[in-house]
Amino acid sequence: MINHINMVGRKRTSTGRPRKEVSVLMLILLRKMYLGMAMMEQQSPTNLGKHHSSSEPQTSVVRKQVDPDLAKYFSEIANLFESNEADLEERSVLCRNALEETRGKEFELATDYIISHTLQTLLEGCDVDHLCGFLRGCAKVFPAIAMDRSGSHVAETALKSLAVHIQDEQNYSVVEETLTMICKVIVSNAVDVMCNCYGSHVLRSLFCLCKGVPLDSSEFHRAKPSAVLAERLNLNAFQSSGNDLPHPHPLFPDLLKLLISGILKCSKKDIKTLQTDQYSSLVLQAC
Repeated sequence: MINHINMVGRKRTSTGRPRKEVSVLMLILLRKMYLGMAMMEQQSPTNLGKHHSSSEPQTSVVRKQVDPDLAKYFSEIANLFESNEADLEERSVLCRNALEETRGKEFELATDYIISHTLQTLLEGCDVDHLCGFLRGCAKVFPAIAMDRSGSHVAETALKSLAVHIQDEQNYSVVEETLTMICKVIVSNAVDVMCNCYGSHVLRSLFCLCKGVPLDSSEFHRAKPSAVLAERLNLNAFQSSGNDLPHPHPLFPDLLKLLISGILKCSKKDIKTLQTDQYSSLVLQAC
């Protein structure tokens, strides 16, 4: 069925140019076909989030292979976006439909090397409701996504998109609700995330978002060697430069407090080790 639909999707006009309308229709048909198949399958539960206390180690998440039909669906979307055939309205519809297909499969899709790139494009072009819907859907596995090579880029893109949408004050409540879910799960797995090379970067971006500073702020992602050395040697005489000015009004003060208190609490036992770790030390500086 997919091959037949693809042949229809490649139909050309008299000028030899692919018909944009047919390409979009093809993706709608692919989605409907996949929906019919997905109804016969039971969504598998994740293994993450089964903690009795915040001090317990994170349960590993088993990554399942992406369904071939779903992978084909996202491949067609990527091809359409790359061709620049879809206009703004059509891209919005495609983003909405595609993100709805990620439900229950966020971890597999976000950590897929190829599909993750398409997912980033979708998260950049979707509305705030579908962006937050995606993040709420993957909240329980967000730490695992953040610690994955491909998934970390998806997580970063989602946070950057939130930073764009939060410029509209009407979006504050839905963004805060979404970030609350993410922060609570992060705190429960803080040590694992902050000691991971990818997770550390995502966590620092989360700090930036809560503090209301640019997500690529050098204060969090490019700490000066002198600052790192002083932190590790606990030099009280060290003073930051004039460029490292405090941020008087955090964007999400309650979430910032939740993150900092949660991270410091779970780090208390191994604080000396975490202070000298190349990844977790940067997170502690952000606190």
